[in-house]
Amino acid sequence: MLENDTFNPNNTSLLKKIKAFQANQNQETFMDVFNELQGDNAFLVVPTAEPVKGENRDKNGWSTIEKGTPMTFTSVFEVENQKVMGVFTSQAALTIWSQETKPFVSIPARDVLEIAMQNDIEKIIIDSNQETMFVLGRTISK
Repeated sequence: MLENDTFNPNNTSLLKKIKAFQANQNQETFMDVFNELQGDNAFLVVPTAEPVKGENRDKNGWSTIEKGTPMTFTSVFEVENQKVMGVFTSQAALTIWSQETKPFVSIPARDVLEIAMQNDIEKIIIDSNQETMFVLGRTISK
């Protein structure tokens, strides 16, 4: 988790909003998910090449890492000439996707969106091929 005093990790609302979007796909339900991803609770699990060590564990077991800590994400792929990043709402969702235990880091969702922008990632796929799947894409002007 990147350093942030207001962050309170809990994906209950995110999962509820993703399910609402799936039941009724429109601009309003999409924006509800998008806004939740930018809020103070949503976090995403991102597979990494090796474990990332944090410091200062809190009472819930979360630790912080310094901004700029190098990480190698193993779920960034080139699909149809687009950079796509796979992320997950929980370790269990990651394990279903990978079918094995992988090192991962949990990051506030808004920081994942920022990382994607900085690295020219055009699509973020949350919980690929699962009932909580959500795809977030962007248009890049070059």
